[in-house]
Amino acid sequence: MKSWDFLASFFGQYYTFFIAFVAHSAFFTICVTAAWTSPVLAKLGEMEDNPLGRPLTPEESDLIGSIYFIGASIGPLLCIFSVERFGRKKMLALLSAITPISYIILTFAENVELYYLARVLLGLYAGAALSIEPVYVSEIAGPQEREFLMSCVSVFNFGGILASYAVGPFIPLFYFNSLIAVFSLTFVILLALGCPESPYYVMQTKGKDETRVLLKKLRRGDVEGELQAIEKTVGNQSRSSYFEIFKSTKNFKPFVLATIPLVLQQYCGITLIVTYSQLIFLQTEISIPSHICSIIVVCLQISTSFLTPTLLKSQKFTQKSLLYLCFTGLGLCNLVLGFFFLYGKDVASLNFLPLVGLIVFVVFYNCGIDPIPWITLGQVYPMNINTVGTALSTSIFFISIFPVLYMFYKVDLSYLFLSSAFSCLLGLLYAKFIFTENFHKKEESA
Repeated sequence: MKSWDFLASFFGQYYTFFIAFVAHSAFFTICVTAAWTSPVLAKLGEMEDNPLGRPLTPEESDLIGSIYFIGASIGPLLCIFSVERFGRKKMLALLSAITPISYIILTFAENVELYYLARVLLGLYAGAALSIEPVYVSEIAGPQEREFLMSCVSVFNFGGILASYAVGPFIPLFYFNSLIAVFSLTFVILLALGCPESPYYVMQTKGKDETRVLLKKLRRGDVEGELQAIEKTVGNQSRSSYFEIFKSTKNFKPFVLATIPLVLQQYCGITLIVTYSQLIFLQTEISIPSHICSIIVVCLQISTSFLTPTLLKSQKFTQKSLLYLCFTGLGLCNLVLGFFFLYGKDVASLNFLPLVGLIVFVVFYNCGIDPIPWITLGQVYPMNINTVGTALSTSIFFISIFPVLYMFYKVDLSYLFLSSAFSCLLGLLYAKFIFTENFHKKEESA
């Protein structure tokens, strides 16, 4: 009897939801880590509750915030072929062990070099995990529930951000890092012992009979049609190189469809807000403390994170229409924030604008641009280039983030928001002329 059989029997028809919940916890821990810099860098810039014994320099602060994304850009490329050999679930569980180890290092670190090391390790995990998890959930979920389950990732994203913002400023760094280590270790155990391998990997390594047994635990009703589709897809699979994607238009098109929305997602301004929210509010004259402003914004993020799953499930909105709505609203918010920091910082009557602007920003962001790129990544690649494609897309996604964060102290904040507004314009052009929801599904890829 496998370790996850008990949970499969316990949850019954909801077992797939349990697996998606556990797998999406990877996004939760990654977003905790991404937002960790907002309360922690503010503390390390002062003397109180600072294990370094001295304030960070602006250069060190920039590096701690941005070096994470260097590791994240490398992570996906390091695990391409090990994923094919060992399976997505095993690799995701193994990689997840990096998180508690890194936070144990941060718990006891007393020099800035250990902070650099831990952030690089956490980045390696984030990049690798985000190239594996969307495809794992896509393969575990049934065709009818796939879009809904994958769009629920927003709840975990903003739940992780809220955890950092709501806990980090109010407890000592020692306990903050310790709590993250304990939670992430729990996630590793649940994933390793409570979740099965992907049906595609089981078909590849153990054959049709074992795959049928697994599908009967994951699905309600007849599974023979899906079983035949998986068998045909795996039978047509061939090992791919890094350059296979660029050898034909057929392979390059899904690469474009998957990668561009991931990059646009980060250049729309969310990276600045998540990573440096508290520091952004410190540059304003608003009477509410900066950490409270950050909590208000992220509470709105998590309370509106249901918007995309609800709108898509209603079938009144398509992914393309939601992208139009998101990029239009986000572009206007970025323009307002950019002009405020350029011309309005010294106008007392406009002090409310950053808080209101960011609140409106997160509502538009939650209308689709958060989960849709990950839905696309999980489904757009043909099976034969799936592992290589998702790794390359995720790597480019993280590489694109580094310049924005590293320039936080080097470029005026107004120009960063105005450049984000321009990215939203590019997003509208992408949604109009390139994006399509009719990319092939795995069941059809054979």
